Amino acid sequence: MNQTVTRREATPERWARALDRALGAGLEVFRVADTGELMVTSSSQLDTLHRTDGDVCTCAAAVAGDPVCQHRAVVRMLAGTLPVVVVHVEELALNSCPSCTAGKVQEWGVSGPIGCRPCSVCGGSGVSTTVDAMPAMHPRPERIAA
Repeated sequence: MNQTVTRREATPERWARALDRALGAGLEVFRVADTGELMVTSSSQLDTLHRTDGDVCTCAAAVAGDPVCQHRAVVRMLAGTLPVVVVHVEELALNSCPSCTAGKVQEWGVSGPIGCRPCSVCGGSGVSTTVDAMPAMHPRPERIAA
């Protein structure tokens, strides 16, 4: 019986998605005081820590040969070695600003509209830019300490 094994690649996009999952799951990083080893909480097992240095990890995905996991991603983020995803201006999708109409916001008085002012969200352009293909990136959690 022949089995086909697909080798997963370590691409910047996969690292970005892994980091997004790690931050969304609230993974925490701890440093063992006497050895300096880094331990990362598990997102699926509340009583488990995974040992990782950013290259090697003890989680099931890493043990199965996947070069990308959320534990390594969060450690690489802290170390500043996470691959960067470059998005070109042509890849940005232009959307109507959700806060205004054609860049203007109506101002209302007691008896009705009294005029318009430029939208502060889009700067009066009426357009907001978003990256459709990119995962939502979260700010660096304050509790994670390298």
